[in-house]
Amino acid sequence: MLDPTILLYVIAGIGAFVASLAITPLVRATSIRLGFVDRPDRRRKAHKAPVALGGGAAVFVAMALAVTAVLVTASFMGVEIPKPGTFVPLVCLAIGAVSIVALGLLDDLKGLRGRYKLLGQLAIAALLVWSGIRIEGFTVFGNQVTLGWFVIPATLFWLVGTTNAVNLIDGIDGLAGSVGLILCLTLAAITGGQGNITQTCVMLALAGALLGFLRYNFAPATIYLGDAGSMLVGLACGTIAVMASAKSSAAMAFAVPIAVWSVPILDSFAALVRRKLTGRSMFSPDRGHLHHSLLVRGWTVQQAALFIALICATTCLSAVLSIYLKKEWIAIVTVIAVMIFLISTRTFGHIEFQLLKGRMHRMASSFGVREGSKGASLRESSFQLQGSREWSKLWAAIVEAAETYQLTRIKLTIDMPLLHESFYASWDTSRAVSADAHVWRLSHPLVIDGDHVGQMEIAGETKSEARGSTLAQIGQVLDFLEPIEDDIRYIREHIQVDELSMRACRTQERSLATESLTRTPVSAEFPPVVPN
Repeated sequence: MLDPTILLYVIAGIGAFVASLAITPLVRATSIRLGFVDRPDRRRKAHKAPVALGGGAAVFVAMALAVTAVLVTASFMGVEIPKPGTFVPLVCLAIGAVSIVALGLLDDLKGLRGRYKLLGQLAIAALLVWSGIRIEGFTVFGNQVTLGWFVIPATLFWLVGTTNAVNLIDGIDGLAGSVGLILCLTLAAITGGQGNITQTCVMLALAGALLGFLRYNFAPATIYLGDAGSMLVGLACGTIAVMASAKSSAAMAFAVPIAVWSVPILDSFAALVRRKLTGRSMFSPDRGHLHHSLLVRGWTVQQAALFIALICATTCLSAVLSIYLKKEWIAIVTVIAVMIFLISTRTFGHIEFQLLKGRMHRMASSFGVREGSKGASLRESSFQLQGSREWSKLWAAIVEAAETYQLTRIKLTIDMPLLHESFYASWDTSRAVSADAHVWRLSHPLVIDGDHVGQMEIAGETKSEARGSTLAQIGQVLDFLEPIEDDIRYIREHIQVDELSMRACRTQERSLATESLTRTPVSAEFPPVVPN
């Protein structure tokens, strides 16, 4: 006779998979009919036609149906789930799941501002903390660390962080679903080994729902997971990870969540560093994520998604091995090895590493220092964040004119996501501003043919004896910027021409490959000569 626990696991996983296969097309058709779609734009989104949203709702409904079937079956079989002590946290997790899906759907529909979405996430995380889901402490190689009063802030930070981590990597078809599937299966293996049936069923149900959804989400996707789905995966997995760590040994409490979440955490941390050090809003989207880096290298969407899923599976496997072999170093060494591999091969993270290095040097007043006029030290740094165009030549021309226009600070940001070009540079002088000088600042958006392609921030000074000349000086600077915008337009047009040429070459290569496969073999055209 089949073990009752195994039967519940089968119902959770297979039931959610079948339900997702059936529900997702219905949600897709409804979304298209209601106009609830993700439309392409000229700045960030590369898909050619509108794609249905609402995939998160389909995943949630399939998961909820499977979990309900598990609870009903367990009651008939006399299996006690959930266990005492976990009822309130799991009920709050269910409430949080409903809330995060609603918040995500609202964001997909209306486009909420980042701060409002963050407030909603904090409220949901606070409910989970109130229910008893907390990170009390951890150990690192046998050294006990107790969080004390920092328990609540640390748990809130973790839950909000994991909620957004999956959301941030949801940039290409099938990626968030694949990573979420791996996270769920990993946590199911951990909680299953601990004998926690309810948590395992929740993870298997979410894994099954994601697997069924991926049938329609792999490239070319016909429906997107959306913020509703990606945040649901992040919140559920982040919560179960905390509960699993509370059940494991203290040594594993640190290694397991970090190893399981290492790839989404690395991608999210890199995004925060990149945006902060280039002066952009933490909530502003960009195309500098891991999957974008792979696409720029010529990888297809399918290849990029499979590669990221592979490295995620590697770190997750190390977490499982750490639990079962009781060797914390396996997870930690694997995570460090993956990070070193990505950075050293310049696949991902090397740009953010250089930004951090540059900021540290600037703070020490020793990065790019050279003597300017009147003994002033000039600090300059530039970074090719993405692409291969020589923006540094344009930047050099701008810096060369700084002294002519009595400028004290310049910051240039070039951002062309669809063309995979991004450049950041800054220059400033430590020269003390004269007491009798007027300081002015200018923020100038770079707009080419109606598209915002960058930003230029400039500061300068005007001597007080030159009354009325501040506006004249700013006018001169704007006149200087006009040909620079023409230069940017010229570079942009050449990038677009190169992109079209590359696409034409790829299309021709595919046509030749197809033709070679379908061409009649020579042996068929000319039958072999049979000797007499």
